[in-house]
Amino acid sequence: MALALFQEGQYERSIDACQRVLDGHPDFSPARLMLAFVLSLEGKLLAAEKATAQGPAAPTPSPYVYCLHVSLLLKLRATDYERMLRELSLAEQGIPECSLCALAESKIHQALGNVPAAIADLERAVKLDPNFSEAWYRLALLYERAGRPQDAEQGRARHSRLKAQASDREAQMLRQVFMKSLIGPESLGSSR
Repeated sequence: MALALFQEGQYERSIDACQRVLDGHPDFSPARLMLAFVLSLEGKLLAAEKATAQGPAAPTPSPYVYCLHVSLLLKLRATDYERMLRELSLAEQGIPECSLCALAESKIHQALGNVPAAIADLERAVKLDPNFSEAWYRLALLYERAGRPQDAEQGRARHSRLKAQASDREAQMLRQVFMKSLIGPESLGSSR
């Protein structure tokens, strides 16, 4: 029911349905992930972060919970970078081709002052998803900062072309990741 309500754009009702599931089954990872995702789409970042923070304590946490949790922590300007890197490592064990995880790692490495690592993370992100506009944008900025003007210009050009094609790529990617996670653990193994 929660998924159907979500797909119909009835986010508040989807949130209520997820919460009812979690009231009876607090360790049901798909409901927790869906709750956090819908809360984040609604702009309720603190509530979404709280929901994802409880996810890793479940007996079989979804790797997507870790990825979403770190994404939310970054949006909330948290600075526990070591914890975030550990969570991203756990996420990538279950979803090794996660361009969003690479983007998050880049943001953390940049905040820590490690520009070469941040560039390497973004290069991995665009290798995994050549149409990841935000990664190209950030990569162009870091190339410029690292004294690589030709690479920076190529990154800006790629970002401009992609920006013209898509409006909200991160939300679209999160939606795709979220839908994959609801299919079940067997689908995670087949996507590797």
